[in-house]
Amino acid sequence: MSRAIAAFALSASLVSAASAQNSAPQPVPIVSNIPEPQDRPLSEPMILSVDATDIDRAIFQVRQVIPVEKGKPLILLYPQWLPGKHGPRGALAEMTGLMIRAGGKTLRWTRDPVQVYAFHVDVPAETSSVDVEFQFTAPVRESEGRINVTPNMMNVQWEQVALYPAGHFTRAIQVKPSITLPEGWTGVAALDGAKITGNRIDYGVTNFETLVDSPMFAGPHYKKWDLGNNVTLNVWADDAKYLAAKPEHIAAHRALVDESLLLFGSKHFDRYEFLLGLTEELGGIGLEHHRSSENTRETDYFIEWEDNMSERGLLPHEFTHSWNGKFRRPDTMWTPDYSTPMRDNLLWVYEGQTSFWDLVLGARSGLQSKEMVMGEWAKYAGFYAEQPGRTWRSVEDTTHDPIFGARKAKPFASHARGEDYYNEGSLIWLDADMTIRTLSKGKKSLDDFAKAFFGVRNADWGVLTYNFDEIVRTLNAVR
Repeated sequence: MSRAIAAFALSASLVSAASAQNSAPQPVPIVSNIPEPQDRPLSEPMILSVDATDIDRAIFQVRQVIPVEKGKPLILLYPQWLPGKHGPRGALAEMTGLMIRAGGKTLRWTRDPVQVYAFHVDVPAETSSVDVEFQFTAPVRESEGRINVTPNMMNVQWEQVALYPAGHFTRAIQVKPSITLPEGWTGVAALDGAKITGNRIDYGVTNFETLVDSPMFAGPHYKKWDLGNNVTLNVWADDAKYLAAKPEHIAAHRALVDESLLLFGSKHFDRYEFLLGLTEELGGIGLEHHRSSENTRETDYFIEWEDNMSERGLLPHEFTHSWNGKFRRPDTMWTPDYSTPMRDNLLWVYEGQTSFWDLVLGARSGLQSKEMVMGEWAKYAGFYAEQPGRTWRSVEDTTHDPIFGARKAKPFASHARGEDYYNEGSLIWLDADMTIRTLSKGKKSLDDFAKAFFGVRNADWGVLTYNFDEIVRTLNAVR
């Protein structure tokens, strides 16, 4: 054997021996200690009290009384996966000062190392309830998140100011909420049984799912209009002068309600509250709920009416969601609690078809012109005809974007794509409408699909789920 070959063999044997001695760990199994949610009630309602008077620091003081089930561990959850936000958007980072007590004694809690939105509480035997307090420190700078408290307005989202016990469907957890607002402020939420004492509002007992689905807007500059059919337009503004709506402005909003009920042929709410903030200070939002919606527009919404036609598509969009997204919802997007992940594959129906109907209803109600609506679809068509990202990524795949993209800006956005299931989804449903009209020789349209799919079980404001196969069957039945 030559010296070179011998040296190579020795080197190889040394490397092999060293490799055999390298540390090689094995994974620690991940075991969930959080019980699966069950459709069973708590022994009695939770009590939730929110003090929202500290508008200078934008801090909500939260106090809760939460029943304890004897013989079961107490695990408290902070909402994480939120309907309408299509992803894990729970504001846990803004929760501070968590203290849990029973009988006046402070209890030890530990955060779950896997499900960090869960808190395990050491509860003494025979404890029937615990007293919980914490603060929700709302963002005060845009770099910290959406501003939801200003000197003239606030947007209270109950999931930010409440914990709930694990092991239950949220619809099975009863809760009695109350809130204290700054002096002289008016607050509105689609919750029942409101009793106002000074600047405190006490609501009747509801379930936690309905509570989270019933946010509040509040402020000192407020006006409301009855739109008929138990629908109310509630408007707050940075200054009272921005509330100067003309009769024809309100008539267009009233027509939106009438046209929507005519289109869908049903009503899946007992009452509906449009919550609209006209503001340059509060963070922007458009978020659907079953009996209400959170909306912000600029302060000139009414006073510069002729220049703001494009701004007026938000309310038709969120109102449509009462039917599409809240009453009818993809079966993989309905979850029994706010810890269960959502699967967003059908957002091209949930949001895409809503983006079709908001343009249709915008034109039919007079909130927008037909020319503007046709221009919007032309703009979408031109954009997607040239978008490079469509060569590698389907519109269905963009439905997962809210989960991993977190709605942040992207480099090379036209190639990466984003939440294109909204606007490209609108084009899908425009094509469906044209196909139905062509095949039926003008006798049918997507309106007929809407009545068949959404116009069922009138007055039901629960959730009726669907899957892809049902969409196909209903479309094929429109002849």
